[in-house]
Amino acid sequence: MKLLFLIPILLITSIGYGQNKIWLIGTAHEKNNYINPDTLTAALNKIKPDLILIELEEKHFDKDYNFNTSKYSINDYLTTNENIASYKYKQQRGTQLRPFDINGRHDFYEKENYQVKENNMFKEMLDFYKSNKLSEDCKVDFEILLLALSSYSSLKFNSLKESNSDVATKFLALKNKINFELMISIAKRTKDLEKWVSFAELRKNYWNKRNKIMTENIIKYAKEFKGKRIVVFVGNDHKYALVEMLKENNFEIKNSYD
Repeated sequence: MKLLFLIPILLITSIGYGQNKIWLIGTAHEKNNYINPDTLTAALNKIKPDLILIELEEKHFDKDYNFNTSKYSINDYLTTNENIASYKYKQQRGTQLRPFDINGRHDFYEKENYQVKENNMFKEMLDFYKSNKLSEDCKVDFEILLLALSSYSSLKFNSLKESNSDVATKFLALKNKINFELMISIAKRTKDLEKWVSFAELRKNYWNKRNKIMTENIIKYAKEFKGKRIVVFVGNDHKYALVEMLKENNFEIKNSYD
């Protein structure tokens, strides 16, 4: 009797997972030796999605979810690997596109003078390190930070598959944790760097907020396009966070090579 009771539950669970498959493809926005519009188009041709989500804001689309060319020229859109591949695939197959990034991202960066502050914060920490002005503990932490960042920049992938492997995704998770946490910690423990604490915390919090909103938007579209094949193109740095949160919501995450 217990076995008969379990069978419908297992069937319902299996159906639920089948309806919630997401092909999450970590990408680089600019061309390199292993990712370009052609490699992403090849992945789309293999998966044959009904919907493609790309890292843009709602304002970049019109009411029919075409690129908003009344506000921006088509050339403004066709500057990243995923935008070019998605646009090309839509033209050929009629597949629908949707934005899933947090709204107001560029306005936020401009308002906070984000890039300048980020560069200046890191430069000042580096200067303190080189001038031996950090405590021994902070010096060790900064060396860990430098090692994580330099290891990432020196990584050499040969394919989209390699860059989306579990090992690569876990490494990016570790690299980002070190990056955000140690920047805050070093600033808090160094009197002359305390002025950077609020920005370092804002930087971490906005990153987490952006990943959370991205995930919520993916879930929203998965409900709207229930049972459809959905591809999500996202910068590889974000992938680990989206994978974790989507799995918490019972989504099956697939790679382009699965």
